Amino acid sequence: MFEETLIILKPDCLERNLEDRCLKRLEKLGEITLMSKMNVSANQIMAHYEDNLKDKTENIKYRVLNYFVNKEVIVILLRGKNVIANTRKLIGASDPAKSPKGTIRGDWGIDSYSMADASDRSCYNIIHSSDSEVNYIREKKIWIGED
Repeated sequence: MFEETLIILKPDCLERNLEDRCLKRLEKLGEITLMSKMNVSANQIMAHYEDNLKDKTENIKYRVLNYFVNKEVIVILLRGKNVIANTRKLIGASDPAKSPKGTIRGDWGIDSYSMADASDRSCYNIIHSSDSEVNYIREKKIWIGED
């Protein structure tokens, strides 16, 4: 089944100049139909992580805001066969330390949840992708502004 997913190359990806390497791997999964570099607003990131942050402490919210706000990301729409599941498999686990080699986070990740907690910050995990069709639609509205 052909579908579309939303991918975000996060600030640490851009700061480490990993975007070309990530794009080469992503292009193997389908066609990039949109790619846009943008600065992240507090409203965007709070809307994006709304479900994840609703029961979290103010410190956790601060970590997320500090990681993203006023920093550049690249937002990508990728279209392909089973692209949501295939992209999730390609990027690896959210905690880079638990991602196997051969995944984006497993190959280029240099952080872990425990290191981030010890430094009182968000985990630098390179990339985000929608985990379902429902979240793709919601995230696309936040980042692209389209239905």
